[in-house]
Amino acid sequence: MSLPRAKGTGAGERKAGMARLRDRQPDTAKREPPYRSIMELTEEERQRLAEKIGALQNYNPVVLREMARQDRRFLAPLIMSILSAEFRGIDFFGRFVVETQDYNVPWHMTLGFARQTFDESRHTLLNMKLLEHLGSYLGEYPDIILGPPPGQEIPAEELDPAVLLARVNVALEGFALTTFEEIRALASELGEELIEHCHDYNMADEVTHVGLGDFWLEKLSQIEPWRRERAIAAQQQFEVGLAMVRKMAQALLGASTPPTAGQ
Repeated sequence: MSLPRAKGTGAGERKAGMARLRDRQPDTAKREPPYRSIMELTEEERQRLAEKIGALQNYNPVVLREMARQDRRFLAPLIMSILSAEFRGIDFFGRFVVETQDYNVPWHMTLGFARQTFDESRHTLLNMKLLEHLGSYLGEYPDIILGPPPGQEIPAEELDPAVLLARVNVALEGFALTTFEEIRALASELGEELIEHCHDYNMADEVTHVGLGDFWLEKLSQIEPWRRERAIAAQQQFEVGLAMVRKMAQALLGASTPPTAGQ
């Protein structure tokens, strides 16, 4: 049974507002400076990036982490790759809070994900300060590509709250937890206390986010048992994709060509 919703806005007005949000494409999210992935860089900008990090394929958090182990210069692009994902987290969970209300989810679940949106905002602030600490700035390095390509529709069944919980909170946030632990350990090894401290905070949040996903996925499955199998299949499919991404990044490590210190 769903918990009571907040009162105030009429149901018709709420649905109209949510419909407008769903009609927006993910690539319409705004930021200053604007989002720019490697795919949107000019040829000259790509060349400059390749000179900074050795090759364009090195712009990957797994590869950059190992490069930073050898040379602290690569900490800044590593932090930017994480910051880019955090910005997208704000976009995603902000939409999630509003749009999933159309699926009759418990009100306390909505409150939980409003809090998670706040957490993602804190992560962006921490990582922006880390960029400054490392002598970099937002916009020096491009964004990593997250979400569907511009103009591509998301199938309605993939907007099911249980599927989103399984993919994003359980699988993707679990992957983020591992990534933050690896960066925290690297920072400790390099004596970068500020990075270590910030990612310790981030890790604590990710533990909460995974727990939030597990809790509400179970609750939704109790209310509507048919959601369980769909969510489990979505989580497994997503985790296979994440494992493939990590495996490809590990393969790139042997082929990475970081620039020499003089470049």
